[in-house]
Order: sequence, then structure tokens, then C-alpha cells
Amino acid sequence: MNTSTDANTLEGRGNTRLPEGANIFSRKVARSGHISFEGRPYFISKTLAGRYIRLIVVADRLIVDTTIPLHKEYPLV
Repeated sequence: MNTSTDANTLEGRGNTRLPEGANIFSRKVARSGHISFEGRPYFISKTLAGRYIRLIVVADRLIVDTTIPLHKEYPLV
């Protein structure tokens, strides 16, 4: 999935404020832990394999923005 969203669109929804001119993309992390952006591979994490992550492009920087849900249970014995 190659989606792009203008930063101003997200700000209007009450989300995190982003610098003017920032662009948002979504990528699915491969089993190897890599994503591809503009034809170049980037290693993110094998832990995120199969999940979609948000990429924020500002000027000459690529920022990876993720949330990792955590669910643990412990016996109370």
C-alpha cells in the first residue's frame, strides 16, 4: 500500500502536529523487517513484520512512526 497524506489533513483531525510540508506514507513491513521507500530498502524491525507503519517525510529526512501494542498476562497465584 503506497498512500500519501498531506500533514495539514492529519492536523485537522486532532492528530500530532507535523512540520509544514511534511508528507505521510504507509508501508507494510516485510518478513525480513524491511520496507522500501523510493526504491531503496530500509531495515525497520523483524518485530513489526506484517504490520503497517507510518513514514513521515520532512525535507531530506525519513521518519518512521510506529505504535507497538503490548498485551501481557501474569498469573496472580
